[in-house]
Amino acid sequence: MDAERWWPPFVEIVALVWIALFVVDVAISFDLLVVSESLTATIRVALRWLLVVFLLDLVLLYRWSDDAPREFVRSNWFLVLTVVPWFRPFRLLRIGRSIRTLRLLTGSRRIGSFCNKVRRKCHSLWHRLRG
Repeated sequence: MDAERWWPPFVEIVALVWIALFVVDVAISFDLLVVSESLTATIRVALRWLLVVFLLDLVLLYRWSDDAPREFVRSNWFLVLTVVPWFRPFRLLRIGRSIRTLRLLTGSRRIGSFCNKVRRKCHSLWHRLRG
């Protein structure tokens, strides 16, 4: 199924967005960051909607597995735990696996060369934007 291929990277990106918004929300709560009330409300609504994505992720992973509910929870307890908002930053561990894979791939000549070109281009664009 095509969704089984693109869904996990999508959820990893959503996890990064959730963590960023969570950090901003905490900074706002402790008056470390001052923003408008409407932006604060928007951030909190976005955090709630992202929770729906994580719940959907859990449901889809269950549907795609061949396990009974008890076996699914037993074998994916960490994933189930990360649906709880306070444990969601642990999703970074899943992203860590992706980064390790990317590092392995960058060891090959073609992919390494491509990644270096992208890195140089981003560096060049960053310096242009900074002035």
